[in-house]
Amino acid sequence: MYDILKEDRMKKKYQICGFIILFLCSVAYDFQKPEKIIETQESHSYVILEGEFLKEGKYEYDGEKTIRDIVDEVGVTQQANLSALSLNLSVVDESRLYLPSIQKESISLNHATQEQLMTLSGIGEKTAQKIIDYRKEQPFYTIEDIMKVKGIGEKTYLRLRDLLCL
Repeated sequence: MYDILKEDRMKKKYQICGFIILFLCSVAYDFQKPEKIIETQESHSYVILEGEFLKEGKYEYDGEKTIRDIVDEVGVTQQANLSALSLNLSVVDESRLYLPSIQKESISLNHATQEQLMTLSGIGEKTAQKIIDYRKEQPFYTIEDIMKVKGIGEKTYLRLRDLLCL
Protein backbone atom coordinates (compact mmCIF):
# COMPACT_ATOMS: atom_id res chain seq x y z
CA MET A 1 0.00 0.00 0.00
CA TYR A 2 2.89 2.28 0.82
CA ASP A 3 4.16 1.74 -2.73
CA ILE A 4 0.80 2.78 -4.19
CA LEU A 5 0.80 6.00 -2.13
CA LYS A 6 4.37 6.67 -3.16
CA GLU A 7 3.44 6.19 -6.83
CA ASP A 8 0.45 8.54 -6.50
CA ARG A 9 2.65 11.20 -4.94
CA MET A 10 5.20 10.83 -7.71
CA LYS A 11 2.49 11.15 -10.36
CA LYS A 12 1.16 14.29 -8.72
CA LYS A 13 4.68 15.75 -8.51
CA TYR A 14 5.22 15.04 -12.22
CA GLN A 15 1.87 16.53 -13.08
CA ILE A 16 2.61 19.67 -11.05
CA CYS A 17 6.07 19.92 -12.63
CA GLY A 18 4.52 19.51 -16.06
CA PHE A 19 2.01 22.27 -15.38
CA ILE A 20 4.77 24.55 -14.10
CA ILE A 21 6.91 23.87 -17.17
CA LEU A 22 3.95 24.53 -19.50
CA PHE A 23 3.15 27.74 -17.65
CA LEU A 24 6.76 28.97 -17.84
CA CYS A 25 6.94 28.10 -21.54
CA SER A 26 3.77 30.01 -22.29
CA VAL A 27 5.01 33.03 -20.35
CA ALA A 28 8.34 32.90 -22.16
CA TYR A 29 6.52 32.58 -25.51
CA ASP A 30 4.42 35.66 -24.76
CA PHE A 31 7.59 37.65 -24.10
CA GLN A 32 9.05 36.54 -27.41
CA LYS A 33 6.02 37.61 -29.45
CA PRO A 34 6.74 40.78 -31.39
CA GLU A 35 4.48 43.67 -30.54
CA LYS A 36 1.84 44.41 -33.07
CA ILE A 37 2.71 47.61 -34.85
CA ILE A 38 -0.31 49.49 -36.01
CA GLU A 39 0.58 51.74 -38.88
CA THR A 40 -1.75 54.58 -39.58
CA GLN A 41 -1.26 55.89 -43.03
CA GLU A 42 -3.25 58.82 -44.21
CA SER A 43 -5.16 57.71 -47.23
CA HIS A 44 -5.87 60.37 -49.76
CA SER A 45 -8.45 59.84 -52.42
CA TYR A 46 -8.06 61.43 -55.80
CA VAL A 47 -9.90 62.20 -59.00
CA ILE A 48 -8.51 63.32 -62.35
CA LEU A 49 -10.08 66.61 -63.46
CA GLU A 50 -10.33 67.37 -67.18
CA GLY A 51 -11.98 70.01 -69.30
CA GLU A 52 -13.22 73.34 -68.00
CA PHE A 53 -11.97 73.11 -64.42
CA LEU A 54 -9.60 75.90 -63.37
CA LYS A 55 -7.21 73.21 -62.16
CA GLU A 56 -6.80 70.13 -64.33
CA GLY A 57 -5.03 66.92 -63.43
CA LYS A 58 -4.87 64.99 -60.19
CA TYR A 59 -6.97 66.45 -57.36
CA GLU A 60 -6.46 64.84 -53.93
CA TYR A 61 -9.06 64.99 -51.19
CA ASP A 62 -9.90 63.39 -47.87
CA GLY A 63 -13.24 61.96 -46.85
CA GLU A 64 -16.25 62.01 -49.11
CA LYS A 65 -16.82 64.74 -51.67
CA THR A 66 -19.58 65.57 -54.08
CA ILE A 67 -18.94 66.98 -57.52
CA ARG A 68 -20.36 70.28 -56.23
CA ASP A 69 -17.69 70.33 -53.48
CA ILE A 70 -14.95 69.94 -56.06
CA VAL A 71 -16.46 72.56 -58.39
CA ASP A 72 -16.63 75.00 -55.45
CA GLU A 73 -13.07 74.28 -54.32
CA VAL A 74 -11.33 74.14 -57.71
CA GLY A 75 -13.49 76.53 -59.71
CA VAL A 76 -14.55 76.37 -63.35
CA THR A 77 -14.12 78.55 -66.42
CA GLN A 78 -16.88 80.80 -67.75
CA GLN A 79 -17.41 78.37 -70.65
CA ALA A 80 -18.05 75.41 -68.31
CA ASN A 81 -21.21 73.45 -69.04
CA LEU A 82 -22.30 72.55 -65.50
CA SER A 83 -25.43 70.87 -66.85
CA ALA A 84 -23.11 68.09 -67.99
CA LEU A 85 -22.53 67.05 -64.38
CA SER A 86 -24.74 65.74 -61.60
CA LEU A 87 -23.43 68.09 -58.93
CA ASN A 88 -24.93 66.14 -56.00
CA LEU A 89 -23.26 62.90 -57.05
CA SER A 90 -20.49 61.59 -54.80
CA VAL A 91 -17.05 61.50 -56.35
CA VAL A 92 -15.62 58.03 -56.92
CA ASP A 93 -12.00 57.60 -55.84
CA GLU A 94 -9.53 57.18 -58.70
CA SER A 95 -12.03 58.23 -61.35
CA ARG A 96 -11.98 60.88 -64.08
CA LEU A 97 -14.27 63.85 -64.08
CA TYR A 98 -14.73 65.69 -67.37
CA LEU A 99 -16.44 69.07 -67.58
CA PRO A 100 -17.15 70.12 -71.19
CA SER A 101 -17.56 73.66 -72.42
CA ILE A 102 -20.92 75.11 -73.33
CA GLN A 103 -21.92 74.28 -76.89
CA LYS A 104 -24.65 76.00 -78.82
CA GLU A 105 -26.48 72.73 -79.00
CA SER A 106 -25.58 70.09 -76.46
CA ILE A 107 -27.44 66.81 -76.64
CA SER A 108 -28.92 65.59 -73.37
CA LEU A 109 -28.27 61.93 -72.66
CA ASN A 110 -31.28 61.83 -70.36
CA HIS A 111 -33.78 63.73 -72.56
CA ALA A 112 -32.77 63.63 -76.24
CA THR A 113 -34.98 61.94 -78.80
CA GLN A 114 -33.69 59.17 -81.01
CA GLU A 115 -33.43 61.64 -83.91
CA GLN A 116 -31.39 64.09 -81.81
CA LEU A 117 -29.02 61.35 -80.71
CA MET A 118 -28.59 60.24 -84.33
CA THR A 119 -27.20 63.70 -85.20
CA LEU A 120 -24.07 62.74 -83.24
CA SER A 121 -21.23 61.47 -85.41
CA GLY A 122 -21.12 57.68 -85.36
CA ILE A 123 -24.47 57.20 -83.60
CA GLY A 124 -26.96 55.39 -85.75
CA GLU A 125 -30.52 54.29 -85.17
CA LYS A 126 -29.64 51.14 -83.21
CA THR A 127 -27.10 52.85 -80.93
CA ALA A 128 -29.47 55.76 -80.30
CA GLN A 129 -32.12 53.25 -79.27
CA LYS A 130 -29.63 51.51 -76.95
CA ILE A 131 -28.99 54.86 -75.25
CA ILE A 132 -32.72 55.41 -74.79
CA ASP A 133 -33.20 51.85 -73.48
CA TYR A 134 -30.33 52.33 -71.02
CA ARG A 135 -31.81 55.52 -69.57
CA LYS A 136 -35.19 53.82 -69.10
CA GLU A 137 -33.47 51.52 -66.58
CA GLN A 138 -31.49 54.30 -64.88
CA PRO A 139 -30.58 57.87 -65.72
CA PHE A 140 -27.15 58.91 -66.83
CA TYR A 141 -25.37 60.44 -63.85
CA THR A 142 -22.20 61.43 -65.68
CA ILE A 143 -21.33 61.81 -69.33
CA GLU A 144 -18.88 58.94 -68.85
CA ASP A 145 -21.86 56.66 -68.19
CA ILE A 146 -22.43 56.54 -71.95
CA MET A 147 -19.63 53.97 -72.05
CA LYS A 148 -21.95 51.61 -70.14
CA VAL A 149 -24.12 51.40 -73.26
CA LYS A 150 -23.19 48.33 -75.26
CA GLY A 151 -21.29 49.33 -78.39
CA ILE A 152 -19.99 52.64 -77.07
CA GLY A 153 -16.39 52.59 -75.98
CA GLU A 154 -13.82 55.08 -74.86
CA LYS A 155 -12.99 56.29 -78.36
CA THR A 156 -16.61 57.15 -79.10
CA TYR A 157 -16.98 58.76 -75.69
CA LEU A 158 -13.89 60.93 -76.21
CA ARG A 159 -15.18 62.01 -79.62
CA LEU A 160 -18.65 62.94 -78.31
CA ARG A 161 -18.07 64.21 -74.78
CA ASP A 162 -17.95 67.89 -75.73
CA LEU A 163 -21.35 67.59 -77.42
CA LEU A 164 -23.17 65.91 -74.53
CA CYS A 165 -24.86 67.00 -71.35
CA LEU A 166 -27.14 65.30 -68.87
